Amino acid sequence: MRNVDLLVINSCIITMDRDHRVINDGAVAVEGDHIAALGETPDILSRFSAKRVIDGQGKYLYPGFISTHTHLFQSLLKGLGRDKTLFEWLDSSVRRALRNFDEETIYYAALVGLIEAVRSGTTTVTDYQYCHSLPGIDENVIRAYLDLNVRGVLSRSHTKVGGFPPEMAFSYVETEDDYFREMETLCVKYRNHPLIGMSLAPGIIWDHDRAGYLKTREFADHFKIPITMHLVETDDDDIYAQKTWGMSSIDFLESCGILGPDFVAVHAVKVTEKDISRFRDYDVKIAHCPVSNMILASGTAPVPRFLKEGITVSLACDGAAANDTQDMLDVMRITALKHKLVNHDASVVSAPEVLEMATMGGAKALGMEKRIGSLEEGKLADMFIWSANDCRAIPVNDPISSLVYSSDAHNIETTIIAGKIVLDEGRITTLDEKAVLRKAQELAEGLVKKSGLGNSHWGKTLPVRSGL
Repeated sequence: MRNVDLLVINSCIITMDRDHRVINDGAVAVEGDHIAALGETPDILSRFSAKRVIDGQGKYLYPGFISTHTHLFQSLLKGLGRDKTLFEWLDSSVRRALRNFDEETIYYAALVGLIEAVRSGTTTVTDYQYCHSLPGIDENVIRAYLDLNVRGVLSRSHTKVGGFPPEMAFSYVETEDDYFREMETLCVKYRNHPLIGMSLAPGIIWDHDRAGYLKTREFADHFKIPITMHLVETDDDDIYAQKTWGMSSIDFLESCGILGPDFVAVHAVKVTEKDISRFRDYDVKIAHCPVSNMILASGTAPVPRFLKEGITVSLACDGAAANDTQDMLDVMRITALKHKLVNHDASVVSAPEVLEMATMGGAKALGMEKRIGSLEEGKLADMFIWSANDCRAIPVNDPISSLVYSSDAHNIETTIIAGKIVLDEGRITTLDEKAVLRKAQELAEGLVKKSGLGNSHWGKTLPVRSGL
């Protein structure tokens, strides 16, 4: 009898492995941060014992979701700048607040976003971090990952803020040299870290010149990390690229050697047939953000076509200032519904395909498919327990359809990351959640006031009450 750290028994395991195995009366043995074994409950219990045993009777065990794109600092800007297009929204909310973030506000913003993610079954979050009001501010996002015990990829971005108008101007303006120097420091410090990874994140097509993109490719190859960037979310990317380089955005990135299997295109809404072919040929990955694309009326990425061409598609919440949640269950449901509507075809983007995007699709996008994305022996122990514990989910006639179409965060009872129980029967275990939420509300109110932000409805400014 081998003693391990944790056993989850008597659950129906949806493995999401290559064969899509489903183990009806299944059990998982967790040792340290990885899965020591999984199989039928009687077999696992005959070979393993543990101090902590979770009985999953009548429940389902899934691999954790992987959100491949968000902006955690935006968690303090929920609900602002609504009902506007992309750049109107940016100029009336995020860009006015950026310069006023400090170490404390970005830390609590990251914590709030990550807690919400964990409560929706997400175990890995890629933070596209472009808020650099102070040097070294990224460490506060990483601290949030570590304090909550969430697997994170810090996609450190470079954004040209030097040309912002006076009402948005930064006191600290990061140069391109600063960006690469800071990236090198972070890559060396967190190399082989058990929870934290890195990727390069050019902000958008105009945030680097050709030399900057060439250096981005060189840097990514040297440190063997992905490149991710906002790409053709709107027509503005190609308008700029044509004016500046006489070619489309994707033509330009190809000429700089950026496209490749380690490149994650975020949004990819305004793509051409030629673009889709190149994504396939270069094995480019997609981070699909359906909710923010809807809120900002950017359009719809051709996900059914991507899937038909064998292009890897992952799912992402995007920042809370353009989505208002970090709930992957919400993203999954909207992904399925949106593409059925715009394609006038109820068969496209099925529930199993959506689940694949949220798990192995995300793992492949991050180059981590050998470590996460499915429940298999030797992989990292990132998983959640789903329970049909309310009227929204009952009855369960199909656990995949129920997960995608009939779930919310109340159905996620337990979330395990790197073998550690972070959400235990609805309770966050790694920190005082209520205290974090109270502090986040206080900081958000101060940030909004300092930045001169706020909405008006019916000619009135509505009172703010948190209820905490």
